[in-house]
Amino acid sequence: MSDRRSRSTPRPVDPALPTALARILARQGRRLVWVAAQLDVDASTVSRWCSGDRPLPESRRQQLADLLGVGAASLVETLFPGPPESEDRA
Repeated sequence: MSDRRSRSTPRPVDPALPTALARILARQGRRLVWVAAQLDVDASTVSRWCSGDRPLPESRRQQLADLLGVGAASLVETLFPGPPESEDRA
């Protein structure tokens, strides 16, 4: 009989990730697989939202906000904002 280990335990979300979603999940101790199951999406999709590789779709923001008990706007704020929208370089 072989000693087969079950899948590794999902790791917590890294709070150093640059998205507000990642910080909220880390603060609440939520795991990607839990969020994915609640939203009926793949865990890799949630991972991409947390890493900033893929933007959080507007269609999911309120659903996710309700799930986590936060405001929808707080999910899209980033720790490292991009450059200003317009710069006047004269």
